[in-house]
Amino acid sequence: MLLRLILPLLIFILPTGGIELIYTGVAPSDRFYTDHLGNIYFIDRHKIIKVEAEPYRILEYGSFAAGPVTSADVSNPLQIMLFYRDFNRVIFLDNKLSRLRAPVNLSDLGIEQAVLVCSSGRGGLWVFSDRDNRLIYFDDQLRLTHQSMILGSIAGSLGKPVFMTESQNQLYLHIPRKGILVFDRFASYLKTIPYSGPEQFQVMGGEIIYFSDGELHSLDIDSGEEEILELPDIKTNYAMLQPKHLFLLSGKKFVVYRIR
Repeated sequence: MLLRLILPLLIFILPTGGIELIYTGVAPSDRFYTDHLGNIYFIDRHKIIKVEAEPYRILEYGSFAAGPVTSADVSNPLQIMLFYRDFNRVIFLDNKLSRLRAPVNLSDLGIEQAVLVCSSGRGGLWVFSDRDNRLIYFDDQLRLTHQSMILGSIAGSLGKPVFMTESQNQLYLHIPRKGILVFDRFASYLKTIPYSGPEQFQVMGGEIIYFSDGELHSLDIDSGEEEILELPDIKTNYAMLQPKHLFLLSGKKFVVYRIR
């Protein structure tokens, strides 16, 4: 249960205290990501803006030639991945938002039009393509090494995936009205988690974490039990949780708490 992982957070919400407000800043966008080190990343059309954890320096990377940023994967702070769907391109950045390598044109890898892309803890990347209708994994040398069965054979015609993320060598693929499909590191289908939350979510330990209707929820992957995690008493547009930090978007501000 996530309760074991975030007990300090729950203690904080109680009158005895347990988390500490450490930073408040102006949010350049309402699209943001966080990593386990406490860094925050905002996507503002063609730019990614990183607010480094203490002392909260600001870094920025932008490429108008690549079009607007469709999504980012910051699960590895040393290899940040930006996906540009309009140009079918991926760019990898280091922790200072400098390019790690030349932009990756997915068409050169045989992917005519990627819909979803996320990075892998093994250094490669996962791609879902409409044409192929399957998950495809490329290793850190951009060699195609694994691919799933056709998704229609698993999910039927219920819809198309809208989000995916990897955690602990498992790939989580969200198909609305179907749930979250789980695949192993070899792209083999494992199971489907019943889920009716928003498009995006986090995976922490054995829990799905998501923000909906002003509340932060945890869904136990194995049991299906769901809990609502209490938040500080401020207006909250969006919230994300990391092992040592809680991040809130409140109007035009973003607020960071340290979990003690």
